[in-house]
Amino acid sequence: MKAISIYNISKLSDVFSLADRNEDFLFIGEENYIPAIELPFRTDAYAIAFLKRGQLNVNVGLSSGVITGPCLLTMPPYIIRSINKVESNPLLDLILFKEAFFLQNQSDIFSLLKYSFFEHEDSHIIPLPEEQVERFSTIYNLLRGTIQEGHVHAATIIRSYLNILLCEIDVTSAQIKKVAPGTSARTNPLLANFKTLLAKEVLQQHSVRFYASHLNVTPKHLSEVIKEQTGRTAGEWIDQTLVLEAKVLLQRKDLSISQISDLLNFSDQSVFGKFFKVNTGMSPLSYRNTLT
Repeated sequence: MKAISIYNISKLSDVFSLADRNEDFLFIGEENYIPAIELPFRTDAYAIAFLKRGQLNVNVGLSSGVITGPCLLTMPPYIIRSINKVESNPLLDLILFKEAFFLQNQSDIFSLLKYSFFEHEDSHIIPLPEEQVERFSTIYNLLRGTIQEGHVHAATIIRSYLNILLCEIDVTSAQIKKVAPGTSARTNPLLANFKTLLAKEVLQQHSVRFYASHLNVTPKHLSEVIKEQTGRTAGEWIDQTLVLEAKVLLQRKDLSISQISDLLNFSDQSVFGKFFKVNTGMSPLSYRNTLT
């Protein structure tokens, strides 16, 4: 039984009724975009949304809130997300791409990890000043045109436009941080790898030792790096991610508390209940009742 659906690019093409079929990238234009997946889900691709106008209620990882266009929303693979419209007819373009596709023919396999707007929780939403809107509209229109035309060199051109898009986002994000300073340090590859591994394994693996072993570092070093980069230890990341998974599963009335405990690999329902109450202040059943 799957906990949270993972939508690959092919499945998203079906959801949005798109004729184009490509396993490496997908462009969903404003004419096709309708928030069609209400329940939280994951994808195995990077995603960058350009909200031109309107509002969306967005949950990305452990962060949530209402975003207002014009802005950009950046999402790395496997992070839990849900997107719902707040008002009618939001205008949004969305590009998704696989890491392997983007890195093809690149010598730096960590190039995507240098962009803090994919990793830092306070950087997923990037408001756009009016003077930047036309610039990003141009890039998205170029991506749209290349994909729709079926250009013979489409893959190479799309990678080039994605490079430009990422560089422009990086500059815009840096400018915003100058106005409202926050965490500006570059993401340590260990943090990015930990978060990717955590997203894949957290349902079964709850110990810092497991993640440290798979990342070839000591538990102490892993926690020190994670805390330096995020303000939270590796153990706190594991616990908060488990709580998020539990809250998502508790939305599903077809699952009993015992089944959710099993899905999250707790030894029994009582242990799960104590863990959830310590981290949220309420029992799983009490939390579920607040959703009705």
